[in-house]
Amino acid sequence: MNMPVVRLNDGTFDDLSVIARWTNVKSPVEAIELIVREKMDSLGLERDVDGAPRVHTAGAAPGLSFTRVLSATVDGRSLSPANWANLLIATIEAVSRKLGVAGKELSQHLQVRARPGRHEDEGFKFQERLGISVQGQSAQDAWKEVDRLARKYGVPVEVEFQWYDNPKASRPGQTGQFKVS
Repeated sequence: MNMPVVRLNDGTFDDLSVIARWTNVKSPVEAIELIVREKMDSLGLERDVDGAPRVHTAGAAPGLSFTRVLSATVDGRSLSPANWANLLIATIEAVSRKLGVAGKELSQHLQVRARPGRHEDEGFKFQERLGISVQGQSAQDAWKEVDRLARKYGVPVEVEFQWYDNPKASRPGQTGQFKVS
């Protein structure tokens, strides 16, 4: 394995040596590993098998602009095609099944714009099985409502996604995973 070399100025190396002593680790390298681990935990990141950091739910979701869903399951059912809009609708369907409601009664449980019946203006799309029309949402807003519904109604949801390699993405090229059970 090829190990990268990191150059530190003398002051930073001395600081790491002090941190190593105070945290009872053996070396400045172990101090760096400790600091990195603590920071990744605070950000809700976890190293994946291939070494790339993965995001897991820990408080507020990271910015989801410029992302694509790689895979998703709602209530044990895989989504195809997997995307943020289908994830939201599948979660609403799971809530509908769980509560035994549709139409106007179902729309009252939602915090995204939804109307009973068929409406196809202003970004609404009719969901025949649900008897409601749901307005399109950004990835961030779709996930926020999926997370809220899943937690409130006990619907298990898992989604794996990736930020596009775009400088406007909050974590270009990285993958993430949310799990609500």
